[in-house]
Amino acid sequence: MTSGFLNAIASYYYKNAKNELSDYCFVFPSQRAGIFFTNYLRQLVDEPSWAPQILTVNDFFGSLTKQIVADNITLLFTLHQVYNQVSGKNISFDEFLPWGDMFLGDFDDIDKYLVDVDQLFSNLISFKELDDDYSHLNEKQLEAIKTFWGAFKAEQLSSHQSYFLENWEHIPKVYKAFKEKLTEQSLAYDGIVYREIADKIKQEEHLEIKWKKVVFVGLNALTPAERKLMDRLRKQKTADFFWDYSPWMEKTDNDILQTRGPGLFLNENRLRYPSPKDFSLPLNEEGPDITITAVANPTEQLKSVHSFLKKEYESDLKTAVVLADETMLMPALHGIPGNVDRVNVTMGYPLNNTPVFGLVNLLFEMQRNARKSKEGVWLYHRHVLPILQHQYISLLAEDDCRTLHKKLVKENIIFVKARDLQINPLFKLLFGKVNNGSELASYLTDILTKIYELLQPEEDKLLEQEFVFALHKSIVRLQDLLEQNQQDDLQPETWIKLYKKLADFQTVPFKGEPLAGLQVMGILETRALDFDKLIILDLNEGVFPKTSAPNTFIPATLRAGFELPTIELQDTIFSYYFFRLIHRAKKVELLYSTGAQGMKSNEMSRFLYQLRYEFNAQIKSQTSSGNVSLLSPPVPVARKTKAIMERLEQYKAGHEKFLSPSALSVYIECPMRFYYQKIAGIKEPDEITEEADARIFGLIFHDVVENLYKTHIGKEVEAATIEGWIKNKKLIDGLIREGFNTHLTDYEKGKSTFTEIHGKNVMVFEVIRRYLLQFLKLEKARSPFTIVDLERKVQHCYSSNELKLNIGGFIDRLENKDGILRVMDYKTGTGDPTISSINDLFDTDKHKKNKATFQTLLYSLILEETGDSSPVQPGVIWVRDVFKKSYDTQLFLKEGKSKNPIILQPVRDEFKAGLNSLFEELYNPDIPFQPVDNVDKCRYCVYKTLCNR
Repeated sequence: MTSGFLNAIASYYYKNAKNELSDYCFVFPSQRAGIFFTNYLRQLVDEPSWAPQILTVNDFFGSLTKQIVADNITLLFTLHQVYNQVSGKNISFDEFLPWGDMFLGDFDDIDKYLVDVDQLFSNLISFKELDDDYSHLNEKQLEAIKTFWGAFKAEQLSSHQSYFLENWEHIPKVYKAFKEKLTEQSLAYDGIVYREIADKIKQEEHLEIKWKKVVFVGLNALTPAERKLMDRLRKQKTADFFWDYSPWMEKTDNDILQTRGPGLFLNENRLRYPSPKDFSLPLNEEGPDITITAVANPTEQLKSVHSFLKKEYESDLKTAVVLADETMLMPALHGIPGNVDRVNVTMGYPLNNTPVFGLVNLLFEMQRNARKSKEGVWLYHRHVLPILQHQYISLLAEDDCRTLHKKLVKENIIFVKARDLQINPLFKLLFGKVNNGSELASYLTDILTKIYELLQPEEDKLLEQEFVFALHKSIVRLQDLLEQNQQDDLQPETWIKLYKKLADFQTVPFKGEPLAGLQVMGILETRALDFDKLIILDLNEGVFPKTSAPNTFIPATLRAGFELPTIELQDTIFSYYFFRLIHRAKKVELLYSTGAQGMKSNEMSRFLYQLRYEFNAQIKSQTSSGNVSLLSPPVPVARKTKAIMERLEQYKAGHEKFLSPSALSVYIECPMRFYYQKIAGIKEPDEITEEADARIFGLIFHDVVENLYKTHIGKEVEAATIEGWIKNKKLIDGLIREGFNTHLTDYEKGKSTFTEIHGKNVMVFEVIRRYLLQFLKLEKARSPFTIVDLERKVQHCYSSNELKLNIGGFIDRLENKDGILRVMDYKTGTGDPTISSINDLFDTDKHKKNKATFQTLLYSLILEETGDSSPVQPGVIWVRDVFKKSYDTQLFLKEGKSKNPIILQPVRDEFKAGLNSLFEELYNPDIPFQPVDNVDKCRYCVYKTLCNR
């Protein structure tokens, strides 16, 4: 980069002040610019010599004062105390925190821009004696104040306006008291230091500057305080000034570019603080070779990064990857090709994007919802399971995580005792409860220390260790600050907010050589630097420049009137950074995404439009597209191999397993689903159920009815008995509650402190009771009947041609009425009690609505073939239909225009023929398992992804 801006300045001073450089101070917009400048200077030096002082602007101002710039947390606590004293209120720190952030930002701006706080926060609601009291305001400021207060009419103030006005009037007092408090402690924020230096200059006090000359390099938008200092040094002839710009930024006929373009401050700076006359600014007269590339989505940019670096990468600091959106750092690093031997990441990785930060957030959520009782600490399963599944925890305690997860799901534990989770040293630290901020800090640091220790043996986990270490350091620092400010007894919620605020500004530094290899950096790190080859990512509107205004108490009209920074100024500054960066390069590729994602726009940045239409640059446009081919997903087929046929053998006579009516229904509806369930053994993942869904509703209903009837097995049930149940509310409610405890158990079969029915389950409880009472009324109407058995297990070796197969299952209820044995099944779902023909029971497309008839008819056949000589009738208790006038438990077969109740004996032969065909197909080795043709039937199937449906 022999023609670079910093290199030119280094050459200039080595030539003109070689022996005096140790007495010089160079002030840069960033530390990185200073590092690069020092490197260029070092390359020129041919003998040992003292280096000049290298500072940023803030550091330079800090060198002129004895005050110490305090950290943000200390400033917030001090401001909170002052606000309560001035306002006479007692607002908690938790409530004050968001206000405090805005106060600090506004106070810093007020001081750096030397605004009179009384003028800015003037209440002109009455406009009394305006000319006398505000004659010192300029016309622009006065108009801004009038515009803002025009909406406030003294006689028509709303409650919100009155509250706002009250707080508004406190601000000047808070500002002054806050500064006095900090002065007593010899503390400050940056703005105080700036105003102190400016006031000393205004009062013509001496500034103790220990350098022979101060050189300001590559600055742009100057605050009034900075201008005052630079004016003083210029008059004393102890300062030089160097401005970096391109020919694009100089005077233009475009009014918009004059007022909001990248060169907004350029003309004033060059006129007010001219560079040495004998310095020649290196300019790229030809302009760079620029390509604007549109990609489908942000991650597609990585292909362009890979391609660009593969072709254009050169060593020795000549190439840079610049990220407008710094959250893209990790993906961008994955796009770097193998020919790049060294990479220097200048920006660090945001701490709040790391996996360990996500783990700590999960722990916060668990702590917020932890409960304490006499039995100990209880934790909610929805907060425990994500911690067990976190990548660090599952890596470091894989077996224990799997064991606990399986136990919680299998036993449907909703609230779990913390001590039952503490099965290893790490889990003892994780699963507990804290009471205040100090305990929370110790809790987190102990966990992070343990994780760091456990990660040590993993050689490929160095990055994770860095993440853990950085977060640990951040927490320790926060706790130290709280103890210094005597705030170590904060509530956990307030501590968490402070921690997140501190983490927002923390990054994990990457180890690397800052002066070698490919540079990966954010926009701010590029200030004053030059590169030959550049690729810049995420140049979308809303990302670069950002369109969100900063939080502030000062409305935009007043900010503009008092020349405080506004969002327009922010756009101008970033416009300068962008155009300054690219103008001296040889080859530039600018990427933006055409696909909107979340809050990101799919429109390219206004700077790219400006580059294309306003500046004389050679620009090519292209769209990055990959080869996309649409392939029909393969239809899965499971051929009946020898191994699969052996699995089917387990249902034959002589083996223990049997084919249930439900399993056969699965095969009829979809042979592939039968294969996944019964042959491959792929089960639907279990989940913890805490609300009574349709399945739980059916189970509870079934259990209550079974418990009512089980004492009457072998007995006739009369109407009076059922009437007694209906009137016994305590009995019914007790049985329903027992059902909830059985199927929604929390811990030790419902003995937990937190198993009381609540939330939606209260409504479900009432619905179950109403359905039960209505069902019992219908039962009473059809009594008397005899309960033969409940939940009877039936099993039969069925002969189908040459096959002998075990079939069987559990019959919900067997009853005898009018000399007919009835096979009854409870169904809470939907179905059709009427079939058009027996063949419909074996039709894939019609089976689902006729499933109940198939299952009860198969049970009826098993009963007959196992020796029961009574006429057998299948029946279904349709729980959903108990309030219908047409309620009936019989099943029907259409015969012409009429329909008749189904009895096994008349339809036995036709049903057995269909059953035999079904078994013959199932055991035919030449007929594979495959999905059904109708894709709509796969919509709610848990295996649809396996079938590419």
